[in-house]
Amino acid sequence: MNHPENDQHVDLSDVLDRDGSLASSWLRGKSVTPVPVGPHMDAALTRRVAAGCRAVGASHVVCANLPSGSSQTATTTLRLPIDSGHDAITPPSVMYTPDRQGVVLFREAGYALIAGSDSFMAAAVREGVDTARARFGRHARKLSACHPTLTTVSAAYPSARGAWSDPADVPLGSAAAQLLALLDKFVGGTCSAPEFAHGWWEARRASRANGERIQGPLADLFDRVFMTLEDYSVDPELWEPGELTDSELKTAIQEIGNTFHHPKEDSN
Repeated sequence: MNHPENDQHVDLSDVLDRDGSLASSWLRGKSVTPVPVGPHMDAALTRRVAAGCRAVGASHVVCANLPSGSSQTATTTLRLPIDSGHDAITPPSVMYTPDRQGVVLFREAGYALIAGSDSFMAAAVREGVDTARARFGRHARKLSACHPTLTTVSAAYPSARGAWSDPADVPLGSAAAQLLALLDKFVGGTCSAPEFAHGWWEARRASRANGERIQGPLADLFDRVFMTLEDYSVDPELWEPGELTDSELKTAIQEIGNTFHHPKEDSN
C-alpha cells in the first residue's frame, strides 16, 4: 500500500458509531447496501469504489485500520489513488472519500457495506441498491451454513421494494421469502394444511402492504397457489363437497411446485 498520511489517529465519529457501525446521523439522506467480499478487498469492490469516487470528483480514497478498542478512532491511515490495487486492505477497516460522500465499511471477511450520497451510490452500485441487496441475500443463503453472519447482515438490509421473478432474488426478511418458506414447509410435511393456509394469507397481505413487486414466473407460482387456496376451507366445519381436503391441497401444491421447477418437463 502506498502514500501513507501523517495522521496516525483520525476521528471518525461523524461516520461511525461507538460500536463501529455506520452512524445514523451520517446515513441521513444516504443509502447503504452490503456486498460480498473475501478476506481482503477484491477487484470487484475496488471497481465500485473507483466508480463512486469519479462520480463525486475524488482523486483518492482514505483507508484506515479500525482497532478493536474505540471504533471511532482509526489508526494507520493511508491515502490511496482510486485506481490502485487495494488487495492489501483487510478487515477491520474503513475507506472513505475525502469529503466523506462515500464510505466502505469492511468490518469482517465475507461482506462490506457500501454507503454514500446519491451520486456516489449511483456509480458505485450501478445495478441499484435494491438489486444489490437482493443479490446479497441470494449470496447469503448459499453460504448460510458456513457463514451465518451473512444471513444476519442480509436481514438487516432487505430489499425495500424489489421486483422479483426468481426465488433466488427474494431477500431474506421479506414477506415473499415467508411465502416461499411456507411452500417448502408444507410440501416437506413440517406444517399442516390449515397452518399453511393461514400463514399464506397473512404473508400475502404483508407482501402487498410492503409494496413488494412480484413478476414473471414467481408471480405465476404465487397466483396458482392463491387460486388453489380459494378452493380450500380452513375450517373443516365449513367444508363443502367439491372443495379440497388437506391431502388434496398438499397434492395440488406439490404439482404446482413441480411445474414451477420443471416447466419444460411439464409442457411436454
